[in-house]
Amino acid sequence: MYVRRVVGSGMRRETYTVVDGEGRVVETVDDYLALCTDREHSPNTLRARAFDLKAWLVFLRLLDIDPLAATSEHVDQFAGWLRRPVQPGRLRPADADSPAREPSTVNRALNSVYMFYEFLARRGIGMGAQLTHRRATSIGDHGGFLAGIAERQVTGRPTRLKQVKRRPATLTDTDVQSILDACERLRDRLLMALMFETGCRIGQALGLRHEDINTDRRTLTLRPREDNANRARGKSHDPKEIPIRQTLLDLYTDYLFAEYGELDCDYVFVNLWNGAVGTPMGYWAAMSLVKRLRRRTGVDFHPHLFRHTHATALLRAGVRLEVTSELLTHRSVHTTADTYGHLDADDLADELDRVGFRGAW
Repeated sequence: MYVRRVVGSGMRRETYTVVDGEGRVVETVDDYLALCTDREHSPNTLRARAFDLKAWLVFLRLLDIDPLAATSEHVDQFAGWLRRPVQPGRLRPADADSPAREPSTVNRALNSVYMFYEFLARRGIGMGAQLTHRRATSIGDHGGFLAGIAERQVTGRPTRLKQVKRRPATLTDTDVQSILDACERLRDRLLMALMFETGCRIGQALGLRHEDINTDRRTLTLRPREDNANRARGKSHDPKEIPIRQTLLDLYTDYLFAEYGELDCDYVFVNLWNGAVGTPMGYWAAMSLVKRLRRRTGVDFHPHLFRHTHATALLRAGVRLEVTSELLTHRSVHTTADTYGHLDADDLADELDRVGFRGAW
């Protein structure tokens, strides 16, 4: 059983499907992933759900259980199976000191299973209702100001591992400067500086067009596009205009004159030395650049670390949470709070100093 990537015609919409050992598409999973595609879920989300459901089907096959005969107890066992390294073709875990997957990864897989069976239940098949339970509302359900006054229940999912919330890792100022100084080309320096100074995702950066940069207003518009030739994609659903510094615009201008030259391409980041010159720079080229910069600097980083660093710097500087959420193009301020709202001891001490609170110590 394996996951297959599928690229449609026209706007090159990308999706995934699961194929069994005999080369046949698993129709129920394919139908569910097709629905997710129609709802414009990102290719990365579709890929993750496809692999999650493939793991679920492999697990059930080891138990010799039909997917429509599975129960919530099987979901519990599946969670344990994901947490422990398993030898190929065996259900019992091999001896190991550490789990195979983090709780967050297991919970994502469980969520994929729940949504798949809820999809089947809406079609009148499967056991979607058996995987959920009803409970009273609580303050954390964001049910509005009447929540808890009127009797109301929400649907819960019984199996979920406890996750320890940690502030995302960040880069120091020295790390960032080392990475920028290690860039031998203006294009590469611009790409790294853009992700650090705006907090944009690598997909948003690679999908950037010249028309998205407004030098008069000193703004950058991050636009979601389905038809990028390099398959770059950002997670936002609506265009978002964000301010940028003049130094970043100066670097962009230097790049255009010194390296971009007379190339006729809409994309800001293009192949200039490897591959087809003048074509949009893709994920593979960007990650190859990151690997080279790791070797040169000794800094172990990935593109998303720039985003974490930018977001943490905003909050530590006192930028309001809702403003930070807008700059990061999050769909909800709750996403920003859940990801970056965990203050450490140094942050708490700095905030107390800022407001002039000395306390009793």
